[in-house]
Amino acid sequence: MFAPASAKNLKSIFLALFLGLQFCAGALAAGREVEVPDVQFQPIQPTHALTIKDAVEIALRNYPEISAKVFKLRAAKANVKLAKTQYLPNLNLDLQESYITPNRISSAVMNNVSGFDTVPVNSGPNNSSSTGRGNVNNLDGLNFNWLLIDQGLRHANDDYAYADTRTARADVNLTKLDVAFETSEAFLDAVLRKQVIISTTAAVEHMEAANLRARTLVSQGLRPGVDTADWDYEVAKSRIALIKAERDRRLSLVDLAEKAGIASSDIEIVSEPLIRRPTNISGFSSGDLTSHPMALLKSAEIDRWRAKQKVLDKAYRPHLWLNASVWGLGGNDKSNVIKPVLSGFAPQVYDYMVGLTYSFPFMEYFPLKAQKEMARNNELAAKSDFDLAMQVLEKKDARARIELEQSRKIAEQTPILVDAARVREIKVIKRYSTGLTNMVSLAEAEKALASAQVEDAQAQVEVWRAILHLAYIQGDLKPFLQIVTIAEGDMTSQSAGR
Repeated sequence: MFAPASAKNLKSIFLALFLGLQFCAGALAAGREVEVPDVQFQPIQPTHALTIKDAVEIALRNYPEISAKVFKLRAAKANVKLAKTQYLPNLNLDLQESYITPNRISSAVMNNVSGFDTVPVNSGPNNSSSTGRGNVNNLDGLNFNWLLIDQGLRHANDDYAYADTRTARADVNLTKLDVAFETSEAFLDAVLRKQVIISTTAAVEHMEAANLRARTLVSQGLRPGVDTADWDYEVAKSRIALIKAERDRRLSLVDLAEKAGIASSDIEIVSEPLIRRPTNISGFSSGDLTSHPMALLKSAEIDRWRAKQKVLDKAYRPHLWLNASVWGLGGNDKSNVIKPVLSGFAPQVYDYMVGLTYSFPFMEYFPLKAQKEMARNNELAAKSDFDLAMQVLEKKDARARIELEQSRKIAEQTPILVDAARVREIKVIKRYSTGLTNMVSLAEAEKALASAQVEDAQAQVEVWRAILHLAYIQGDLKPFLQIVTIAEGDMTSQSAGR
């Protein structure tokens, strides 16, 4: 009667020992490095399906190059504020207390030697002997200088700062356009890769079904046994193609994440409506390409060098300064007639000065002339860059219009190609089942159907790509995104109608 109780107690003892060992192991491991789960290949953020509009908005917020150009624009705006400060006068306050020996002798320091910066100015009567005992000395002064007439130099500097700001702003706008365009291009590539996956998956399923059908026919003695090996070969090739397509799709998503400025994120895309060609395309009439951000940037660079020449023109002009100073001197030198104030720590005498300074940089003519020549040549180079940019934009505009026209024509024919390939596949399957054709014909029919589906998906995406290129040439992707919005609305209406 005690056996069950003893067994129960024995189980309780073993359980207590096990828990105790676990507690001791945890205590011994405290403060030491413990095992961490391997999260190296886990997504940093949960997968999030993005539309093309989402991807563009994220890119415009996150891409580092845009931030860099925005900060440069802010620096250029700060330079405008700096140029405005040139109109302010200079006001300097100096307070000096020193302990200096009174040894003086008649001498002079030329102002074109370096010693002038290291030898202090020492005033007072000559000494008959030298001493090492110093006196307390003080010097207090207030200096005021204001440029009254500059012949337009400060205004020219303002214009140059404004021109630099316009260049930086045009650079920001061009960078935003390029980032949005490249993100959209990467998104379309990802859409195409996704459609290739769908077509390749369907091809694998067809091959596997044909393989099963062939095995059934071989087992019934209706087909030769070699068909089984041949179909295994075709199925393996289709599966390899699917693996490669999946690799390309995932790489395209990595590229898209990088273009959107979120390279560390695991993302997914919404293919609709970019797998169907748009029914309504408008807003792409031939416009003035000089309003393109690239053209505006090149034009701003021309204005910048022109403003630089004006600054150099104004630099070789006379300047008139208003000067005023107030200063005090003091010390406890006993040779002074005036009694020291606060033992030499406060001024004993005060002086002031008011005057005008007229300066003319006569010999600056030659270096300024060379600088003006440099600025003039840089302006001509900027004009050549502008002409080249216009040539590139006009070429891209013509190419985009041809691409759009021909892509739409191709996209109208590819669905017919897919339907014909599908009908051909069905007929070849029936002929193969009845022994009227061999497996090579059926395999070719399956491959032709998969190829037609991929070509159809590519044709629809290429229509959107041509629209994107045309929008980029117009300098604004809003018309492209508006067409996407319209296509999304049409799809929603069709879904509601069903």
